[in-house]
This record gives sequence, C-alpha cells and structure tokens, in this order.
Amino acid sequence: MSIVRSLLAAAALLVSGACIAQAKELPRLQRNGHALQLMVDGAPYLMLSGELHNSSPSSPSYMAPIWDKLQRSHVRTVIGAASWELVEPVEGQFDFAAVDDQIRQAQAHGMKLVLIWFGGYKNAQSTYAPSWVRKDEARFPRAERDPTVKTKGIGAFLASNPSISVFGENLLHADARAFGALMRHIKQIDPNQTVIMMQVENEVGLLSDSRDRSAPAAASWNQPVPPALIDYLRRNRETLNPYLRDVWGRQGFRESGNWAEIFGTDKAADEVFMSWAFGQYVERIAKVGSAEYALPMYTNAWLGPQASAPEPGDYPSGGPVARMIDIWKAATPSLALLAPDIYIEDFAGVLAQYKRPDNAILIPEAKADAGNLFVALGQFDAIGFSPFGIEDVPEDSDLFAAYKVLNAMKGEIAKAQADGRIRGFKIAKGGFQKDSLGGYDFVVSGPVSTVGLFGAGTGSEAQAVKNGYGLVINSGENEFLVVGRGINVQFTKPGARVELDQVEEGTVQAGRWIAGRRMNGDERFFLFPNDGLRIIRFTLLTR
Repeated sequence: MSIVRSLLAAAALLVSGACIAQAKELPRLQRNGHALQLMVDGAPYLMLSGELHNSSPSSPSYMAPIWDKLQRSHVRTVIGAASWELVEPVEGQFDFAAVDDQIRQAQAHGMKLVLIWFGGYKNAQSTYAPSWVRKDEARFPRAERDPTVKTKGIGAFLASNPSISVFGENLLHADARAFGALMRHIKQIDPNQTVIMMQVENEVGLLSDSRDRSAPAAASWNQPVPPALIDYLRRNRETLNPYLRDVWGRQGFRESGNWAEIFGTDKAADEVFMSWAFGQYVERIAKVGSAEYALPMYTNAWLGPQASAPEPGDYPSGGPVARMIDIWKAATPSLALLAPDIYIEDFAGVLAQYKRPDNAILIPEAKADAGNLFVALGQFDAIGFSPFGIEDVPEDSDLFAAYKVLNAMKGEIAKAQADGRIRGFKIAKGGFQKDSLGGYDFVVSGPVSTVGLFGAGTGSEAQAVKNGYGLVINSGENEFLVVGRGINVQFTKPGARVELDQVEEGTVQAGRWIAGRRMNGDERFFLFPNDGLRIIRFTLLTR
C-alpha cells in the first residue's frame, strides 16, 4: 500500500510542476562580497528554520498538524529526513512515501525543505541502516573497539548500539546506491525545487574508541597516507588548524609513510585517520547523489572535545569537529560546507572556528535560543539557523517572534552580510559590546531594569530577561537600522560630536520600511524594551 501511495504522490507532484517551462537554476553556494551565501531562485536565501525530531517525518499522519503549526510560527524552511530503513526496506526495492509527503506538505505551506539522509550513520551509530544490512554481519562487518578503552559522556551509552565499520566497501556501495536513488527521485518529483539542500549522513564518527580496530581498518592504518591528503596539507600548511598542524609537525611534517609514521600512534593520530576515513565515505556518497541531482550538500558535526567528553571516542572520533576541518575539506570536495550542531554555551566561539573563506555558516541543530540567531546572522553571516525539535517549541516563543520580524527583513540582512555592514549581538544583563560600522563606533549594552523609573507601577524588571539581543545594520549615510530586544545603543565618532537627529519606529514589509512613531522625549531613554523586539531607524547628526 505504501508503494502505491508513493507512486500516486509522485504523480501529483509531477503534475503540479508541469507548468514549469524550463529547468530552474539549482540552489548553490556563492560568494557575494564579504559573505558565502546560499542562492535560491537566483537570490540570497536565509533559512530561518527548524529541524524536526528524528522520527517525526517517518509518519505523514503524525506530521499533518505540525505543518500548520510551523507555518503559523513563521518557520519558512524545515529540516526533515529521509531514512534508509524506510526508503529501502527490502534490498533493491524503494519506497519514497514519507519523502513525498514532506515535499508535498512543505510546498503546500509555502516552505522550503532540507532533507537529512539517515543512511549508514546517525549519531555515530548504524540504527537507520535497514534490517537486511544490520543482520548480515559477514557482508557488512561491524566496527571493533578495544574493550580496555574507557570512555566518558553519552558516547559510552550510545556505543552499545550497532556501528558498522566505515572500512567496509559493501556498506559504502549499498548506502550510495540508495542515496543515488533518493536524489534521482527528488529530481523527478520536485521540479519546483522545494528541496534546496541535502545533509549527507548525521554526526558520523566512532564512539567508545578513538580508532576502529577491525581487520580492514588495521590494514588501512598500515597503508601509505593518501597523496591527496598530503598534497592538501602541504599546500595549506601555514593556514591549517593549529591543533592539526601540531599533530603533523611533531613527526617533522613528513610527507610519505603510513598513518603512524606521519601522525603518530596516539589518539590524536587515530582521530586524523578516522576523519579521513569518514570524510571519504561521505564524499563518495555525496558524489553519487550529486551525479543524480546536484543540490548543495553538507554534513554535520557532534562537537568535541568538550569538558564531559575530552577524548576522541568520548565524542565521535572521525567527525568534522573544528580541529579536523582541514582533513574533511581535503576528503570531501563534493560538500558545500561543514556544519556544527551547537548545544554548548560558547555558541559564538564554535562559529568562529567554523567560519572560513571556504565554509559558509549553517547551524542545522541548536537550542531554541533567539539570541544566538542574531549572533549567527549578524556576526558570522550565517545562511541558516535551525533549532532541533522545532515542533516542540511553543508558538509564543521568543524564537518565533524573531522569525516573524526577521522574515520580512531577509533581503536587507542578506545584502548587509554581503556588504559587510551588519553586526549581531547577544548581551547579558550588565554587559556590553563595542563595534564599528559606517565610520561610527557604537556600544550595545544589555538589559536594565526600568521598574519605577517613571513612577510607581511603571517599567519592567530586567531579571525576567537573561539576555538582550539584536542586529545593527548600516542602512545608509549617517543611518542605522537596529532590531533588538532588551538592549541600548549609543553611537560615537572619532573627532566629532554625535547626536540623534531622527529616531523612527517602524516595520519592514515586503522589503520596504513602513514608518511608525517618531520616537522622542521619554521614549528615547529605552528604545528596545525587555519584553519584545522593536525596529528603530536612527539618523545621526555629527558636528
């Protein structure tokens, strides 16, 4: 029944796209001025999005009410999933019913879609591989670990789940064949390009050991390091991640030999080895998919090391963590970018490690923290921000309030990113940050209490607001557009006196500024309230 339903859904989608006279230009990553941007329909596209829980997209009936909620919540891009176990439940027989439903529903709700391929690896496990893969250990051998290795954190718990060895060619071929079939199907049934990106696998790596100890892995460990990796390291030696450069340098920057001879025999060397192995695996999967339908593709990282997971194996050894980015860049030329999943407090610190001239910023998983959205867009030129479990975020959340405001400003934000005239902030109570734009210096300070400022019963308490946040955009000569909550902004200019000439509240609709109140008098003291976002256009007077 599911296969029949899939065929009917595919036919309906084909009919809906029949009016398209010619193939549209595919989404792509493109450098525009200061920023690497995602281009969709020929224009920069910002993904104010959310990732569904892993199992939600498997059931169209479960998802039915969720689409309406996300539309009401101003989510315009959804990260869904295609799982191998559902796509190919029997070897060689494909069922795309769940995928077709996601495409159809996203299109009906005016949304774009990113799909995760839960193939051979999800969270460093192989639980999404079909039963016919997992039960045939002779054909698809498991990764082997040193039983004496003691690991920490959640990785030790998850390692009890199946993990098929990344060194098995049979897994690679089966995974790639299924992914290729998926991409071929999407191309056929989605002429409107509802799907704009693909994530290849999910948080790959090995848990509970720093290196796979299986016989195929040991054989690979003793082979010469591939010339492609050596060539990359040689060409980029001065700009390599400092950690990786040190690992290579302690062996005298050797350019020939096996993995132990070039990188050593400890966990640091193991992580380099596994990063190349998993990178090459993902590359070969992506390459097969791109040959069928060349949407931009990326993969994501379970971050490490962390305080609770200090060693490779405590977190997935071989994943695209910050210190292994160069290995992954050498291994995966078919990927558009590498993306961090960020659940730790140092959000900006992680983005600083991933922002490189060759890597656009996309956060496919994060906490539903509205302040981090502003940091990503304004400080790191992010192409997308996507809290995990988006269907569980309350409709009255700060995040969705921010999406409502920023969706109307996406064109201006993207232009400002390209021109380098935007800054983003998340500032704690009592804190401040300094920056400069358009020839002006400015200070943004965090939430302050206004209780009783203008008499009994007036104002609001800052304790209710942990952080203020916002964007500052240099929108013209002596002009700034600021969207913020719980902040205060002061402008100065070296060698001049600066005063506020005009302060105008307003909104942005269809990319146009719609003026509201002219703010003067008492209202100028606290232009950005603690209880909601406000957009203010400042015109400055210097003398």
